[in-house]
Amino acid sequence: MKKILWMILALLSSGSAFARQEVTVAEAKTMHDDRQVTLTGTISGRADDDHYWLKDSTGRIRVDIDDDDDDDDDRYLIGKKVRVTGEIDRDDGYSEINVDRVFILK
Repeated sequence: MKKILWMILALLSSGSAFARQEVTVAEAKTMHDDRQVTLTGTISGRADDDHYWLKDSTGRIRVDIDDDDDDDDDRYLIGKKVRVTGEIDRDDGYSEINVDRVFILK
């Protein structure tokens, strides 16, 4: 029984593939594809249709936020402090976050 408990504890503390780790932008840019992460920062602008720039004290990264609503979302997200959760996507040599959830903090 002790062995099983130690194995469970080791898995939980190792940051398994299903855990969402809170990281900075700089850390996210160095992580492997498909890693689940959480980042906190400010939406500093729009990169293109579904992409925004998320900025923190360590840099900026493109975040893919699917908005099925109208373009009024631009004015709503830009300049807001947010916490996003999603997975790292490293296509074309660039890192971005495919966002699952956006939490507006300010």
